[in-house]
Amino acid sequence: MNGDKEGSKARVKAQFNAIVADYDAGPGCFQHFGLRLVDAACIEAGHSVLDVATGRGAVLFPAAARTSDVIGIDLAEEMVRVTNDEAARRGLSARARQMDAEHLDFPDATFDHVLCGFGIMFLPDQELALGEFRRVLKPGGQLGVSTWRVDQTDELKAVMRQLGMAPPRRPGWITERDDLSRLLQNTGFARVRVEEESRPFRYSDVEEYWRQARGTGFRTVLDSLDAAV
Repeated sequence: MNGDKEGSKARVKAQFNAIVADYDAGPGCFQHFGLRLVDAACIEAGHSVLDVATGRGAVLFPAAARTSDVIGIDLAEEMVRVTNDEAARRGLSARARQMDAEHLDFPDATFDHVLCGFGIMFLPDQELALGEFRRVLKPGGQLGVSTWRVDQTDELKAVMRQLGMAPPRRPGWITERDDLSRLLQNTGFARVRVEEESRPFRYSDVEEYWRQARGTGFRTVLDSLDAAV
């Protein structure tokens, strides 16, 4: 079982290292929902924040605009590198570190907020990771996570289903609010509240859509298709 977990982590790490240049290309979906997650968390000056699965900083950067004590972590070292470069370019003190979310290298009760934008579905052991999130939260601290009900490549997956080529859904993928609420409650979080929000995003052309799709976890599947398909 542990070998399966480590293999899954290695694949996710390689996958996200490969898509870093195209990650969050397009009309700004990650930035929008990253800001909304930060808004929902009600982060204030002086609060300490851990951003798990920081990616290209969609949550990290708006959190850093609210408070100076912000740290991001990501399994993929290329994500960490480009995000730190961008933070430095923006003059922000926030920085990212390469780290496994299931084994956080922080003392107990370190953070007022732990945030995880569209990352929990990639954690092989969600309960272990959420236990780590609870451990590093201060008493009375707050966890904020976001998941996809309809993801960015939903239309493309529908086409592939018509072609009989739909890839299997990732085992930890969470689309239903009751499933997310149950997972959080089962791992010891209290006063759980799940909100749904939708927003349309308009692409400038098909090429922008295609680049965005290849900048997601779906890229491995897309790159395996031959030109005719």
